[in-house]
Amino acid sequence: MELKVGDAMTRGVIYVKPDENVQRVAEIMKKNDIDSVIVIDNGVGVGIVTDMDIIAKVVATGKDPKTICVSKIMTSPLITITPDADIDDAARVMRDREIRRLIVTQDGNIIGMLSEFDLVRVEPALHLLIREHSQWDIADIASPTTTISGICEVCGNYSEDLRPLNGRLVCEECASED
Repeated sequence: MELKVGDAMTRGVIYVKPDENVQRVAEIMKKNDIDSVIVIDNGVGVGIVTDMDIIAKVVATGKDPKTICVSKIMTSPLITITPDADIDDAARVMRDREIRRLIVTQDGNIIGMLSEFDLVRVEPALHLLIREHSQWDIADIASPTTTISGICEVCGNYSEDLRPLNGRLVCEECASED
């Protein structure tokens, strides 16, 4: 049984207009306890603004968030995926493009977002599926000779070669640092 993007994505994303100022967008993000918003222009998704965009492009540079429009700091274009795409494929896209979120679209409409946090949230479900649909014991799956793909429990990056270390699954870089 393959886990699909639609099974793990977050629905109900928040939208803002390109001319909205960064101060207002930060207030919206805080009020809704979210770390990103989608920028919509005439009903079309044109970009994404994250908490890190606000920190790196406004706060850290000493700019006034009340005078900066989100269109000036958004990441564009949006990288999209469909809800029927395999979750592993989505993780690979995120890794290869070095992004933390994919916008989920269906028939050209934004229906949700898949973030690294969503991938981490479904990770226990992946282990359960493996245990239920295989003849291996979960300890055998985590053996050093088996390749495991997922999110490193130390650095949070996606890796196709996780290894067990001190009770956690870690990427090659984090394993060599320990």
